Amino acid sequence: IVDQDVQEEGEGERILIHLENRARSMGLTHLFILTTQTAHWSLRRGFVYASVNELPKDRQHNYNWQRNSQVLIKKL
Repeated sequence: IVDQDVQEEGEGERILIHLENRARSMGLTHLFILTTQTAHWSLRRGFVYASVNELPKDRQHNYNWQRNSQVLIKKL
């Protein structure tokens, strides 16, 4: 999440690149995010819509259906 006062300064992009690099170094092949507001930003950066069933099993069990977050996944 990037504060509205500093949006468009690239901070979100830097955070995402850092997370992707860290995930790759850990041997991960995918990242997922849950969002209720910023799907458009993530879609522009290579994430695609997915279903709750595509989340890791432990995260599926903890998914908050009342929040109704969109699930997005990116292959690394």
